[in-house]
Amino acid sequence: MILTIAGHTFREVIRKKILHVLIGLGILIIIVSPFIPTTDEPDARVKMMLVVFFQVVVLLCIVGVIFLSATSLPHEIEDRTIYGILSKPISRLKIVAGKITGFALVSALVLVILGLVNIVAIQRVSSRLPEGYRGILKARNEFTASRFSIQGKSHHIRQGIVWIEGGRTGIALWSFSDLYKKLDNKSSLEVEFNLKLDSSRKDIDVIPLVVGIEDANVDQWKTSVLSAKIDEPLTLKIDPAIVGKSGAVNVTVFPIHSTDYIGVTQGDVKLFAVQNGFVYNYAKAIVITFLKFLLIISIAVMGSTYLSAPVSIASALVVLLCGHVLDFFKDFSLVIQRYDVHEHTLPAVLKKPNILLVYIDYLIKKPLEWFSFILPDFKRFDSLKFLLKGINIPLETVGASLGYTAIYAGICLFLASIIFKKREFF
Repeated sequence: MILTIAGHTFREVIRKKILHVLIGLGILIIIVSPFIPTTDEPDARVKMMLVVFFQVVVLLCIVGVIFLSATSLPHEIEDRTIYGILSKPISRLKIVAGKITGFALVSALVLVILGLVNIVAIQRVSSRLPEGYRGILKARNEFTASRFSIQGKSHHIRQGIVWIEGGRTGIALWSFSDLYKKLDNKSSLEVEFNLKLDSSRKDIDVIPLVVGIEDANVDQWKTSVLSAKIDEPLTLKIDPAIVGKSGAVNVTVFPIHSTDYIGVTQGDVKLFAVQNGFVYNYAKAIVITFLKFLLIISIAVMGSTYLSAPVSIASALVVLLCGHVLDFFKDFSLVIQRYDVHEHTLPAVLKKPNILLVYIDYLIKKPLEWFSFILPDFKRFDSLKFLLKGINIPLETVGASLGYTAIYAGICLFLASIIFKKREFF
């Protein structure tokens, strides 16, 4: 019976013009997004397309789905079409579950259509990217250096950046450990360099570097001479076989010419294990986004079991907004409880507790804590941060999002069924 109600809801929503407008407007925004002015970086256009899709198109669709899901039951009650369903031997729980399932199917259809259009547009634009900027089109597991040091001597240190003169007077060394824990036979390895480059030679934009990759515990290494362009990242593919059983790798870099310099910090070199392609990573981001839709649909349908259509829409939108700014509530509560934590950013009048602060702490500390605890945290569904860096979305993240949605949506379904059951229609 749940699937029957879900199918009826799905067919009913598909016929509505607002859904057609949403899909058409979403496609139009995706088509226009490559032409939005961006920075001069080659991959900036791809990043803009991802941002526009996951922050503009998705938000637009969520608002549309809220309007649809929050008005379905109130309109059926107002038009008295709900009485035909209530006259049959079916529980209120199944009615609510069917409604949520139907709107979830609609959301999945919208995400698949717009997601496919967006990925095709991204692949078209990204086909012209230089090799050094193709990291965004990968799904990589990131390893940061466990140790950073300088062999020899540095030229000077300024603002935390160590500058090394060429000619082998100094060598920058990054050590990576425990790599074997996250590597498998299907992984390929690459090292990404984001070094600061300078030269005393005039009109020079390319500096030759000596890059060494070696197993930290076995006498096995590889040395390469690479041409690094100023203000551009440098990527080097390495043989996974160089990672021995110890899983420890050293990366060394120094300029060849004594007239050239590099500025380095511990975070300037990162090691990546490339396991899956961008499309698979993008698909996981779409799945996480769908879970976000499912959660807000559950909240909107729960509200519609008791509230009128306008109030239900407004309530769902408020929950959506507050669910994205929970950090503000938590931080504000922290300021009240521990003024000294943010002492460097607070005005002088708040650096010492006073009677007003004590009363504020007493009155709204607990409400803020409960408010931030009860509301859903939509920041959990932020998959854009992974895609912008070309980082693989862990399956654990997808699983955590699924579990969070299941628990929260289950609570909403339970409360909705109780509210709907106690509502009198006859």
